[in-house]
Amino acid sequence: MKFKQLIPYILVFITSFLITPVAITSFVRKANENAKEYVRNFTPFTSNLPNGSYEGKYKAFGMITMSKVQFEIEDGLVKSINFIKMFHSPGSIYKENIETQIKQTQKLEVDAITGATRTSNFAKAAIKDAVEKKK
Repeated sequence: MKFKQLIPYILVFITSFLITPVAITSFVRKANENAKEYVRNFTPFTSNLPNGSYEGKYKAFGMITMSKVQFEIEDGLVKSINFIKMFHSPGSIYKENIETQIKQTQKLEVDAITGATRTSNFAKAAIKDAVEKKK
């Protein structure tokens, strides 16, 4: 096989293994910045929320769902919460930690977890979306 025939394969290799990871990292970084801006000054008080089921999601650039949440509010308390989807790894392993934190504190605020800052921001954005949909 001649070198000229290998050029398309070399380009695919370079694109797949070098450029794609950089593009994905940049995408997730920018999605995190957008989520952080979206939830700025958002402080949800469960006591102010009507009883019922809530569902929300955070879609990066309106394309990819980074997080999706369902929760139930009853008499100002979080009865249940489930993050159905957490896109970003490795932080997505903290999904249960975030759910437990919310259940224990009875606050829909999510503290940033070391090693899962982006995941925490995506979770906050999904919660905000759920609350805003209910209004």
